[in-house]
Amino acid sequence: MKIFGPYKGSKQNGGRPIYVFKRKKKDGSVETTSSNKARVDYEKATGKTLPKDSEVDHKNNKGRVGDDRISNLRVLKKKDNVALENKRRTTKKAAPKKTTKKAVKKKP
Repeated sequence: MKIFGPYKGSKQNGGRPIYVFKRKKKDGSVETTSSNKARVDYEKATGKTLPKDSEVDHKNNKGRVGDDRISNLRVLKKKDNVALENKRRTTKKAAPKKTTKKAVKKKP
């Protein structure tokens, strides 16, 4: 198996870095897969392979630059991670509305 990357992720995954894996099958064909860098780093650090229904979540989600320290990563079930992300999106503070002053006509 060959590992390539990390590469910059697409808009689909929020720009998080990914690794690309190329595995040669017994019939000679090559299978290409990818995985998030945080997941690969977490699995390597802990020595455990995570189940497919779990995701590696960033505790502090400060932008998309990513803080991939192992102490900042945690494993969550996919549904729990989606729920946290939805909650984060709805509680985001709305920017204050800009008010414009109306022009007042002066009487002659």
